[in-house]
Amino acid sequence: MVTAVASVGLTLGGLGLATVAPASAAPQASCQAYNISTSGGYVRYNECNTGSGTTVDGFVRDMDADGQCAYAYTTLNGSGPIRNQAKACPKGTETYFHWSYPGYVPAQVQVYLKEA
Repeated sequence: MVTAVASVGLTLGGLGLATVAPASAAPQASCQAYNISTSGGYVRYNECNTGSGTTVDGFVRDMDADGQCAYAYTTLNGSGPIRNQAKACPKGTETYFHWSYPGYVPAQVQVYLKEA
């Protein structure tokens, strides 16, 4: 079994002048695109901090006719049970996913790719 992982942390550096947005302004989503690949699988996804949580949108693709499937899955805080999972097989199959994690920041959401 081959497993790969991507994890994101937001780091704020430096100090500057702050401005206050009008109370009616909605928070802006901050998004980052990621790719993870193994010899037989590929996942591409966007991870967005919505201001009230994190969303993960993307797809997983089986890249090899080896009898294994490609799985994209998430855990929270670097451990614990799998929260969501998408499976793609046989070779060439893509499975799309949209997962939401209210109250979690991107640094707490880890996305993995494995073949099994």
